[in-house]
Amino acid sequence: MSIRTRLTISFTVLFGTIVIALAVAAYIILSIDAYRRLDTALQVAIGAAAMSADHELKEHRTKIDGERDLQSVLDEAGTPELTDTQILVREGGRNAAYRRPQGGGFDLRTVTAEALSRGTVKGFRIASDELRVSKFNAVYFIYAARPVAPVLARLKLIRIGLWFTIPLGLGLAGLAGYLLAMRSLQPLQELTRTVDAVTSADLSARVKVCFEDDEIGTLGQRFNSLLNRLEEAFKIQRQFMADASHQIRTPVTVALAAAQVTGHDTGANLVDCHESLKIIEQQMLQLRKAVEDMLFLSQADTSSLKLDRQEIYLDDTISDAVRAAKTLALKKQQVLRVSSLAEAECFGDADLLRQAVIILLDNAVKFTPQGGIIEVALTRRGARWICSVSDSGPGISEQAQSRIFERFFRADGAKNNTAGAGLGLAIAKSIVENHQGTLTLVESRPGCTTFEIAIPAVDRTVRLETVHANSLPVII
Repeated sequence: MSIRTRLTISFTVLFGTIVIALAVAAYIILSIDAYRRLDTALQVAIGAAAMSADHELKEHRTKIDGERDLQSVLDEAGTPELTDTQILVREGGRNAAYRRPQGGGFDLRTVTAEALSRGTVKGFRIASDELRVSKFNAVYFIYAARPVAPVLARLKLIRIGLWFTIPLGLGLAGLAGYLLAMRSLQPLQELTRTVDAVTSADLSARVKVCFEDDEIGTLGQRFNSLLNRLEEAFKIQRQFMADASHQIRTPVTVALAAAQVTGHDTGANLVDCHESLKIIEQQMLQLRKAVEDMLFLSQADTSSLKLDRQEIYLDDTISDAVRAAKTLALKKQQVLRVSSLAEAECFGDADLLRQAVIILLDNAVKFTPQGGIIEVALTRRGARWICSVSDSGPGISEQAQSRIFERFFRADGAKNNTAGAGLGLAIAKSIVENHQGTLTLVESRPGCTTFEIAIPAVDRTVRLETVHANSLPVII
């Protein structure tokens, strides 16, 4: 069954149970009240007859005279409350006085004392009381009876009303449940239509959220947020595929052209062949580097990047990276120096962190002019170690600063002056983030560009400023 049907049935059953329970309770209360009213009327009649009997018997010298006047009082009693009430005054086995109601019918005088004590006889409700007359040393029993038929007729009308009211209430409950379910599930139907409209080629469909504060509205907002993330991911993926295809196509095209030119040149000598092979080797190395970088980023995205996480000294890792980059700096007569290098304990993969620092140093060397200055520093800031790499290059344009960590993104200057696929900073950022750290561009202007790597530090009680034996400043 559909959710709408289940909700309708559930609402009908719940509401119907409540209606039936209330109807049964109301019927029981009305029934009890009707019999209570009947018993109250009988007690009033008995009380009035007892008062009259006591008065008349005490006013006369003999019981016969008092009983005769009591009979006259009962015969003359014509109040509406006593219209259909029988009253019987009995002493021992004889009837002392009797009031017969209008219409005749059942006669209390024909009923034995044992039967009168049962409460209901032949459709009449009977109540009794005892009156002691000490003057004559006599005990009188006073009985009052009224027919139960009016009470039963009233209860029958109530039952008939309930038999019509309960089905009507259930029907209205079912209709209300159906309309409520249809109205409540309408946003889900809109969500279903939106899901059907979403394809990999078009992720622009969004759910229309009417009520943002309820649960379905929250679901719609979450689904729209999911579509936003999917659309952004698909956009990045398409851009990634386009850029990756371009990066792979370029070295393949160059290598293929070198091979075809040499192969079709009948006059090519050994020098020409070696030159073509050298071009092909360079392009294949560039292609392999791009593929390795893309594979690395793919593993980082799928959380399958394996880290050899252990306690290391970050200052040693940075020193190794500086020594590896000094050869590149020497070729451009640049000054690569370490201004501060505190002993820094942290948890991480030393090889990957070294790779991240080398990427920053390699970029600094590429974009710093000949004779420029590159400075590296490692300091403590709160609960993190901060490794900063600064260079005196021309800086990054404001338009490019927000995109420098995107994959395959290369600023105009980088495209014209350097080789590479534009994956270095993306790889460095991925490495640092896998170490629960951050890589940020602090500032970039002509003459100064600074990147910072922040890595969580190991909490130690030793002095953090102690210089490590292998952490001496390196100046080139």
